Amino acid sequence: MTPDHPPASRRAFLALLGLAGSAVFRPARPAAQQVSVRSGSLGPLIRTVTLNGVLDHPQGITTSADGATLFVTSVLRKEQKGLLVAFRASDGMLLQRVEVQDGARYHPGGLGRLGDALWLPVAEYRRTSTSVVQCRDVKTLAVRSSFPVADHIGAVAVTSGALIGCNWDARAFYEWTFEGKESKVVEHDGSARYQDLHWTGEALLAGGLIGDQGVVDLLEWPSLDLRERIVVGQTDRGVVLTAEGMAVRGSELLLMPEDDPTRVFVHTWTGAPVTETPLARPNEPERSLFRRPVPL
Repeated sequence: MTPDHPPASRRAFLALLGLAGSAVFRPARPAAQQVSVRSGSLGPLIRTVTLNGVLDHPQGITTSADGATLFVTSVLRKEQKGLLVAFRASDGMLLQRVEVQDGARYHPGGLGRLGDALWLPVAEYRRTSTSVVQCRDVKTLAVRSSFPVADHIGAVAVTSGALIGCNWDARAFYEWTFEGKESKVVEHDGSARYQDLHWTGEALLAGGLIGDQGVVDLLEWPSLDLRERIVVGQTDRGVVLTAEGMAVRGSELLLMPEDDPTRVFVHTWTGAPVTETPLARPNEPERSLFRRPVPL
């Protein structure tokens, strides 16, 4: 399926709103070539953590550097609000909760962390729409900075010097500097509809769905060459394990597929090694000079 593009008149309107950015004039998108795939396996279930908070429809998950805190994004569909919530990883106790919506944009997606910064997209709740990518403080969850994107961004991963995101159903992948300058757009012609992303330090992990089957894929960036695929099953409620949030920390794979009451399934991670400190990548955009974004 080809990614949706707004017509010229809509793009002009977005430009007036400050939401078109560099996306108005894009070079031709390179297409992904997914070859050389190897089969991986889902490791044993270590524990299950029930999150003690009303989330409605969770989207993304990541952890603090020490693994003691889980950060979760979720959308309250009836209230049309977006949430960023911190939970204690050991027992799911709610620690902090903030709303993240931005006008018509109230659908937060998969998020990533680098150091003391969390990066998350907040989009309109429709396919062909707009988003803001927010940088928030790990301790306070307060906004540090944000930038607009003229697409529905569903998930963001953080590398050593850039952000990688994908749109609704992952038909296109984007790369931005930390200030929001778009540096790459890659069409994804694979069948997987990725829901959450995680940077391993050398490659991109993507959790999602192929039809009614769940997968965790290891993708080269920016080619999106598929190197490894782990096929996953379902929870005892019949929900595919990679239907929503996914993260890896050290030797653990965290999967968060269910609406309320939300559970996090922690499996042994048997895939590619994941480092807490992302490695610099060849051809990565110039590293952002900021250390702490200026508050809005």
